[in-house]
Amino acid sequence: MSPLRHIMRYSSLFMGALAISTLSACATAPAPSARFDPVAVAWSKKAGANAIAGVAQLETGDGRLKTCASLPVRLAPDSSYTRKRVQLLYGDAGAGFVDAQQAHHIRARPGATVTKAYEKSLKASVCDSKGRFAFRNLPDGTYYVMAPVVWRSRRGEVTEGGFFMERITVHGGETRRIAMAM
Repeated sequence: MSPLRHIMRYSSLFMGALAISTLSACATAPAPSARFDPVAVAWSKKAGANAIAGVAQLETGDGRLKTCASLPVRLAPDSSYTRKRVQLLYGDAGAGFVDAQQAHHIRARPGATVTKAYEKSLKASVCDSKGRFAFRNLPDGTYYVMAPVVWRSRRGEVTEGGFFMERITVHGGETRRIAMAM
């Protein structure tokens, strides 16, 4: 599989898993009452002097280290809609993790979609071979970093690993470094 096709496939899986995870959370929490408003995140489209750099990795049951290598990491600007969505997806608006098996099963449910407007508000970075990613030229503000660390099982399905989320605030030209790991 070409690297671009690989990225596109996992990008689709990641976005689908986030959308579908909302459905599973609806059983215990109310759905976001607000619709996504692009105006609420317009601040994030401006150029800035901040950066967020990090690594995403998981240790397997047999001690091997898996990373987000070649997978897209998403950066969502903070808004009321984003906070509610993240809370539903991860059970916490500060940091969280969703298992890939759970996300895979939830994805099969009908009606799980991500709106184009919300998708357009996200920034993307691709992890290098060591699982490192970076977002540069960010304006001051709060963001949600969402990183997949997923891989194929022996049967060829993407059922191993999971999806990380962490809330980060940057200001004054700083570079925030994060490690997303379990």
